[in-house]
Amino acid sequence: MFDQLLENTILLFVAVDPIALVPIFASLTQGLNKGDVKKIYIQATVVSFFILSLFYLFGTAVLDVMGISMSSFKIIGGLFLIAIAFQMVLEQRQTRRQNTAEVAMDDESIQSLAIFPLAIPLIAGPGAMTTALLIAENNESNPMQMLINFMPILFIIILVALAMWLSASLSKRVGPTIIIVVQKIFGILLGALAIEFVVTGIIESFGL
Repeated sequence: MFDQLLENTILLFVAVDPIALVPIFASLTQGLNKGDVKKIYIQATVVSFFILSLFYLFGTAVLDVMGISMSSFKIIGGLFLIAIAFQMVLEQRQTRRQNTAEVAMDDESIQSLAIFPLAIPLIAGPGAMTTALLIAENNESNPMQMLINFMPILFIIILVALAMWLSASLSKRVGPTIIIVVQKIFGILLGALAIEFVVTGIIESFGL
């Protein structure tokens, strides 16, 4: 149980990537007063938590309605996470997220920054949504098991909120080199875990 909890936490941590979010949030909120910054990161935290919770609680039900098996979703979800891992190792993901943030600063009002690009797609992006749904696949009818599997989502969201809260000071201490190194390491870990999803999905689909 502990091994599964640790694996889910690592998988979601890498998918959300709160460390890389620090400089982006700092640049998005630069020049704003503390009150506005607080409103933005609280709203972004609540919205992203709500979205990931929806995918965790109802994602499998939606797949059932659409006639999609979990094994098939493991394959496509795993391939999608492999693509994200590939971007992380090649430093493409951080550049893409930064570009998204810059577009938002040009086109959106300050009040909407909490929704776009922070909550979606920087926190609760496609990778995080996919991961939340894959985590839910391990749920059993036991409510305690569902609560334990939900803990990584709660933990990562709290971590994201802390990262945004401390972004001003952290961005000065955590240089771009450290972020790149950490991102590459977690990109490799994400790729390995994603391959496990693909292999498991193939085995379950074809009864190997």
